Amino acid sequence: MSSTFSEGWYQVAQLKVALLPTTKIHKQLYRGLVWYVLQDACSGNFFRVQETTYRFISRLSVNKSVEQVWQEFIEIYPEEAPGQEDIIQTLSQLHHGNLLFFRSESDYGAILERKSKQKRQEHLTKLMAFMYLRIPLWNPTNILNTFAGILNPIFSKFALFIWFIVLILGGNAVLSNWTDLRQQGQGILAPDNLILLYLGLFVLKLIHEMGHAIAIKRFGGGVHTMGLMFIVLTPLPYVDATQTWSLRSRRQRSIVGAAGMYVELFIAALAALFWASTAPGIINSLAFNMMVIGSVSSVLFNGNPLLKFDAYYMLSDITDIPNLYQKSSSQWLYYFNRWILGTVKAESPTDNKYEALWCTFYGLGSYLYRLTIVIVITMYAADLWFGLGIAIMLISLFMWVFIPLGKLIKFLSSSPQLRKNRSRAWLTSSSLIVGILLGLSFIPVPYNIKAPGVIQSQESNQLFTQSSGELVQAQSRNGKWVKKGDLLAQFKNPDLLQQRFLIEGQLIEVGWLIRQALEQSQTDLIALRRQKDALNEQLTEIIEQISGLSIIAPFDGIWIPAELDKKMGTTFNQADTVGTIYNVLKVRFVAVVSQEQASDLFNTPITNGEIRLNGQTQNVILVDNIQFNPFRKTQLPSASLGWESGGPIMARRGKNGEMNALEPFFEVSIPLSNIAHNDLRLYNGLSGWLMFDLPWRSTFWQLRQSISQTLQQRYKI
Repeated sequence: MSSTFSEGWYQVAQLKVALLPTTKIHKQLYRGLVWYVLQDACSGNFFRVQETTYRFISRLSVNKSVEQVWQEFIEIYPEEAPGQEDIIQTLSQLHHGNLLFFRSESDYGAILERKSKQKRQEHLTKLMAFMYLRIPLWNPTNILNTFAGILNPIFSKFALFIWFIVLILGGNAVLSNWTDLRQQGQGILAPDNLILLYLGLFVLKLIHEMGHAIAIKRFGGGVHTMGLMFIVLTPLPYVDATQTWSLRSRRQRSIVGAAGMYVELFIAALAALFWASTAPGIINSLAFNMMVIGSVSSVLFNGNPLLKFDAYYMLSDITDIPNLYQKSSSQWLYYFNRWILGTVKAESPTDNKYEALWCTFYGLGSYLYRLTIVIVITMYAADLWFGLGIAIMLISLFMWVFIPLGKLIKFLSSSPQLRKNRSRAWLTSSSLIVGILLGLSFIPVPYNIKAPGVIQSQESNQLFTQSSGELVQAQSRNGKWVKKGDLLAQFKNPDLLQQRFLIEGQLIEVGWLIRQALEQSQTDLIALRRQKDALNEQLTEIIEQISGLSIIAPFDGIWIPAELDKKMGTTFNQADTVGTIYNVLKVRFVAVVSQEQASDLFNTPITNGEIRLNGQTQNVILVDNIQFNPFRKTQLPSASLGWESGGPIMARRGKNGEMNALEPFFEVSIPLSNIAHNDLRLYNGLSGWLMFDLPWRSTFWQLRQSISQTLQQRYKI
């Protein structure tokens, strides 16, 4: 609450105003506190006030001045009466919301001035949100009324049970086809898939918005507007769900907030079942896109309370903190005013520690996340058209830097709160801004390079069948650590055993014949001995073929079988591939460093770094033997690093199947032969990241370097 008295009170004290008779009042509870929602029946505008404020504005009358009503209110509620600045602000907001009518000839410039300020703020907000332009097109009320009997049961307990079953089945379909999902997902942003991607997005968002409309209608609210909202120039459907604020039950408001995600996830689960049971084609691809969009977008955007979408309003209801975002911003302004500017009488917008804690952490998290979203949208828009990206960047800079700076200057110059500490406020603010700029420009901070790379084995052995036979036993787990002499695969061939048995019998027979020839006739002795030698050669060959039925590990390493689990009981021919074993004691990590990043490596020796492998990021590999290759290359050390395989590097496939980067790069190689592998699996071809430290640089230098690299790499500037 503001101070009791205000310098602008004389401008509104003699006004005679009252709430419009058509104003609808909705009573709500937040953490045991009573709030009132005022609704203009004509425009549908809403305004929420606390119980004390409502008591005051409900006493307003065209037969009494604001000063008289305030004095009477102080006599009745001396401890709860709002301050003059609070009253001026409240009247301004009510007037802006078309909830007041006047019968006064007095000067009400204070209210109109605040109205004009709010109008300017509204225009600035629209300027910032020009990428979120809304165009109303249709009133869905008749459709909702006509099909209410069919649509309302969507939110029944039985429907919720069906929803859970379908979600479980859809999740199982995804997990059962995870390999196919990853493979198909690598091309989700391919040009030939973009039309299907947008079509799936449009259909799902239409269903999402209708989910909100159906839920509002089910609980007695109204939905009168449906149209198109342009998000980064992409038209998507929307409905006006502001009637949710009029619902008294917190449970009902939460259901309305979750309704869009509820129906969207259901459609995504159905799409997953359809995708898993259909052959490749347009229908299968459309189902795939709807499955991905319906799950990912619901979780990352609508399910993210840091953005003012569905989850934000649900969190506001769950925490019982209305206007959570606005309060969070005001809470951080209070910290700045109280602890940095030194305004001792500054008052927090929160009423207790519970609200203060929520607003503090939510305000910080929301600010950082929104800043990230602005950067991502700017880069996405620049990819579509560079001029558009520049326009968004300038508008964002204006909204996030220059407008707050202008407000700060005006606050320091004219705010009555700083009457006693204005000099300190100017000195502190100026020192803080100058200190931040100097710190960003001159104070060095850690600087490192993060480069994608891949494990390469310097010794590997591809194993083949030496004899034909039926597979009866195998080490079929991919990536299993094996030791020298371990059995990797076992085959059986009864024909070889039968041949050995026959040859051994023939050798016994020839042995008897040789003994007989020695005693009786030595003329046949030479022929018999030749026959014996031939049989021994055949037996040796047969024994080698029988021993070849057992595939043994030639050295310690990682075993990559050739899908032996799917070939159990099948017959292999001689020289068929069984698998490959990689010697993890002789491996290296090869990282790809862009030309811009490599400019620092020619003059600075690399001392140490760390490697994190995908899927094993909890294990950090510390390395100090980093070898920089000063010759430019274009052929990637592994196709897994290219965009086609889901890697981070833009590349195209060459004539011989190799993957060539669009921009030349430099290689950094790190031997991993001495790395302990008890908790690591150093698979050949496994990708990861190398991060190594360089001499410290200022934050401004690093930011300029990053922007320069991005402009050169993405936009060729």
